[in-house]
Amino acid sequence: MTKPKMTKVTVNVSLGQGGERLAKIAQVLKEITGQEPSYRKAKKTIRDFGIRKGENIAVSVTLKGEKAEAFLRKAFEAVGNKIKYSSFDDYGNVSFGIKEHISIPGVRYDPEIGVFGMDVSITI
Repeated sequence: MTKPKMTKVTVNVSLGQGGERLAKIAQVLKEITGQEPSYRKAKKTIRDFGIRKGENIAVSVTLKGEKAEAFLRKAFEAVGNKIKYSSFDDYGNVSFGIKEHISIPGVRYDPEIGVFGMDVSITI
């Protein structure tokens, strides 16, 4: 029987607004993961939230290999090395959230950015 291997780790931070704060969050994500994040655009306009179609509203990073393993060590420490059973899907993939980015070891609070959360997905 073969052991399952991790294919990739995807880290996503969805702010719901663009601008300077999103650029600063992208910089923090780059420092945490060691890789340049890519911006994600809004698919449609939502007037109530002030979001326009095509506006950058999120950043994400896809990590593979040693970078993925190094990030996961930090991410698991941020959630207390525990993952809920409901975080697993039928195929062995795992997704969990980190409520505050400052809970990741080595990350300091910056009052200009504030606190943001992130979603981590591990693909087998």
